[in-house]
Amino acid sequence: MSDRLSGEEGAAGFPLLTVLALMAGIFAVGSEELVVSPLLVDMAASFDTTVAVMALSVSAYGVSTAIGALLFAPLGDRFSRRLSLTIGMAAFVSGTLMCAFATGPGLFFTGRALAGLATGAFVPTAYAFVGDHIAYRHRAKAMGILVSSWSISLVLGVPMGSFIGQWANWRWTFGMLSVLGVFVACVLLMTRVGAGPATDGIPPQATAPDTAPAPDPVSSQRWIQSAARAFLAPKVSLYVLATFLNMLGFYGMYTFLGSALQYRFGDGSSMTGIMILLYGLGFATSFVTGRWADKLGKERVLIALLGGLVPALVAIPLVAGWTPLLVLCLFLWGAMQSLVVTLLSTLLSESSQQYRGTVLAFYSLATNLAVALGAALLGPLFTAYGFSVLGWVCAGITLVAFVLSGWAQRRGSERAAKDTARAATGTERAATGGGGRR
Repeated sequence: MSDRLSGEEGAAGFPLLTVLALMAGIFAVGSEELVVSPLLVDMAASFDTTVAVMALSVSAYGVSTAIGALLFAPLGDRFSRRLSLTIGMAAFVSGTLMCAFATGPGLFFTGRALAGLATGAFVPTAYAFVGDHIAYRHRAKAMGILVSSWSISLVLGVPMGSFIGQWANWRWTFGMLSVLGVFVACVLLMTRVGAGPATDGIPPQATAPDTAPAPDPVSSQRWIQSAARAFLAPKVSLYVLATFLNMLGFYGMYTFLGSALQYRFGDGSSMTGIMILLYGLGFATSFVTGRWADKLGKERVLIALLGGLVPALVAIPLVAGWTPLLVLCLFLWGAMQSLVVTLLSTLLSESSQQYRGTVLAFYSLATNLAVALGAALLGPLFTAYGFSVLGWVCAGITLVAFVLSGWAQRRGSERAAKDTARAATGTERAATGGGGRR
């Protein structure tokens, strides 16, 4: 498939239509991952089962996303990325339609698993597509738009899905997401965009073609060894584990937030969607607060935020009966969680330049495992003991992440002090040796 720039995306212009299609695709898969929370009660009633059982669909989605990323995303390196994106979105549409027309939990879970596999294939391929086929001068802008899609799915996608589910039926939510997926697939097939090295101002070797050679077999054989080295790099293991625990506490709480709010405000109330919208607005604040973290120190701010999340998770169930306090707590929870996710991913990306890709793969794996286990492990707890006990447990999990982040900062400070001492000793010896020779 040709990757030359089309007339709509001329050599000097920003490929708006293609980027918007990729953005819409990530918005769709992000919304589908999170929209289950406010719909759990209605879905459980439709299938005559419990909220805890339907929450396992979140686990199915998370596990399938991890598997899809490992198995199918690398195919874009061998074949056309555009073809991989289109097939991935087609699979997402198929899985989402299965959810919309499911007659029982089994078919619904199968649809969720298929949509999760498609998400695992689509998202990394979309990021790689930007690196391969978007002109260098537009690349950062395009990637920023794609990454912002996750926040938009929280701010708009989940509340809209909740409103549709409350006013019509939860099946219509999945139907609308499938329509969006069809639109994305059609746009990807119609538009053509390339890196355009001749007009990009960078050497041709800096851009990748649509097809790449097969990976070096020696590199494949050494993957386990390099992965072990990446994991053992300074602070990586601590931050990966902190990521897992933070996301486990988040998904354990967020998955059942919609159900708790629906019990609080009643069926058919728009307040559930409004409350989740307020959380999403808080989550979107990382665009501003990230600059403050750079000035104050990423590790220091991360520790403070994880410490702040602990009482916040305890407080949310306790203030559920007082709407103004609930509004404040949900907004603050979203703001803190958003910046925690940003800081953890940034600190991990900076922890090892040599193994950066592998380190971020560990980050992705930790996140998806947390998605899978959060609903599976904490669902029975929510059913048996309620939202308040769930808040305490998630707060305890987050407290461990807080301790690990503090440990990581301490290890980094000790390592920096030792490096400084070694450098000073080396300088002193060099000066002494130089004087003797002179």
